[in-house]
Amino acid sequence: MKAENGPIRDPAEQRPVDVLQKFVDVFAGKGLLNKGLRILHREGRYRVFCSETEFIAQRINDNCGVSWGFPCWAVCIVTQDQIIEDSHMSGFASMEPGVHDWLRCIAGGDFQLL
Repeated sequence: MKAENGPIRDPAEQRPVDVLQKFVDVFAGKGLLNKGLRILHREGRYRVFCSETEFIAQRINDNCGVSWGFPCWAVCIVTQDQIIEDSHMSGFASMEPGVHDWLRCIAGGDFQLL
C-alpha cells in the first residue's frame, strides 16, 4: 500500500467508499485487482475478489455432504455505499473475519493461495 494512504484504521471510522478505496489500493498494489482468489486464512477456505466497485469475501463450504449448489456464502461485502459483514447478515455474532481483518489479511499477505 502506498505510504501516502496512511495507516490502516478501523473501517468503522471511515465511509464505505474510503474503505473500498483501501481495498482497491492493496489489491492493485499486489497485482490482484479484478482477479478472483481462493485462499486459506485462519484455517478457513475463502474466495476473495476486489474490483473498483466492490470487495467480497465468501466462505467456501467445507461440508462435502451439502449440495454443490451452495459452494460458499458471503461473509464480507464492501461497496461504495455500504459495508456488510457476516454478523450483520445473519443477525448473530460471527467468528468470520470482519472488514478490518480482511484489509489487514490482504495487505499483510496473511493468507495462503489454494
